[in-house]
Amino acid sequence: MTYAPMIEQPDDCARTWQLVMTGNGLHHVTPEAQADMARLLDLDPSISHLTVEVGDDHIHVARDLPSDRLEEADRLIDRITASGVSAIVVHDRNGATTRRETASE
Repeated sequence: MTYAPMIEQPDDCARTWQLVMTGNGLHHVTPEAQADMARLLDLDPSISHLTVEVGDDHIHVARDLPSDRLEEADRLIDRITASGVSAIVVHDRNGATTRRETASE
């Protein structure tokens, strides 16, 4: 299994994630197709990942979120719950169980 290099993104499109592709047959996926897949993931946040089939090869395509972004998200949840709201319920787009956070948790 191989990894594809991260694609460049246009200057007018700031992302908090990068496109990552793993699998065999990566050399068949053009830079234009990579850019289109990244844009697709930008436009539809309900898509958790893609599987691209090239002949008998399967390529996994997903967003690669830096761990510091996830840590910052957790800090923001903590700050929101400390601001006086009773609770914040976090819904996962991938169907995972919702999280209910309160200031005391």
